[in-house]
Amino acid sequence: MPRWSSSATARRLVWPVLGLLVATLSVVETATDEVFGYPLATALPGVVTGLLVLLCPRLPEAAAVLGGATVVGNFALGTPGPGGTQLIGMALLVGHASAVLPLRQGGRAGALASAAVLGAGFAFSPSPWEGLFYLLVSAGAWAVGVLVRRLQQRSRELQVLAARLAEQQEAVAAAATTAERARIAREVHDSVAHAVSVMVLQMGGLRRLLPDHPGAQDVLLGLERLGRESVDEMRRVVGILREGSTGDSAPQPSLARIDAVLAELRAGGMPVELVVTGEPAELPPLVDVSAVRVVQEALSNVVRHAGAAATRVEVAWTPGRVTVTVTDDGRPRVEPTPHAPGGHGQLHMRERVAVAGGDLHVGPVRGGGYRVRAGFPVPAPVTVPPAAVGA
Repeated sequence: MPRWSSSATARRLVWPVLGLLVATLSVVETATDEVFGYPLATALPGVVTGLLVLLCPRLPEAAAVLGGATVVGNFALGTPGPGGTQLIGMALLVGHASAVLPLRQGGRAGALASAAVLGAGFAFSPSPWEGLFYLLVSAGAWAVGVLVRRLQQRSRELQVLAARLAEQQEAVAAAATTAERARIAREVHDSVAHAVSVMVLQMGGLRRLLPDHPGAQDVLLGLERLGRESVDEMRRVVGILREGSTGDSAPQPSLARIDAVLAELRAGGMPVELVVTGEPAELPPLVDVSAVRVVQEALSNVVRHAGAAATRVEVAWTPGRVTVTVTDDGRPRVEPTPHAPGGHGQLHMRERVAVAGGDLHVGPVRGGGYRVRAGFPVPAPVTVPPAAVGA
């Protein structure tokens, strides 16, 4: 069940309740006035003001002007002016009109109400200062209404700006994801194309070793043709993702050269320690590149969030698996929520690790710092007969 303060019904009842309150309190104020002892009929202008408050959401300008004119009724009934409750009602009418109407229309309503109050004060009040006092009340209410109107307008502008910023953030996140997937696709292309090319060469060598088996030669020849067509098709599909660059491409990153990556950070003053355990094994290009990219992204996050914090990079080789771990001793960071798994850096790492068939764990370390750990499967090496390679 929605809360009362936020329901549409409650908002619609605000002004009727205020109007009835003003009317009722005007009667009570007149009936309990022991100083002047005016008859109860003199509460009529206050009751009219309350009714105008009740109607002001539909007729804000007319209600404000008529509210100012009720002062004439006070003097006509023989009272020196409006009571406190009636003045509050008049202020509500003028303030509401200036808050909800355009500036020019709200100013006109305030000016007409002030003119009515001022004119009645000077014409009927025994003291001219009474008119000035009523004028100050109306002018103050109009100024408050203008301020409320500007605050509401600023609030709406901020809401629109916040919505646009949210859309831009979503667009940036989507663009970052697309760019990272494109980068991964290029690396997958390079890795798979190289593997398929080697397979085609090996099938060609095997075909030449079987001169007396034309059926097998035909099968192998078809496989060679299919492999070449697959490589060409992959290059056509993924090649559009490459940034048109000329010259020799840079060598692919590798865990075997991870110390060179860390040397750049050490030169910049960041204390980075490298620990390698186990027996290194030959990795598929996709796994090798993904592991290095995870380390690079984790180190970038350390620089971004923890400055030049002491960092430890571990590369653990175990049978059938390689695990890279980056741990810093910087200030603690909040664990990302399940609906928002970190920034773009973590999103990129998750994309890479998932494509390579690994798993990723990130989170703060007890006592301070942050840890990124990614594990990748290491396939068993495939042995190729020397005769097939040398054919």
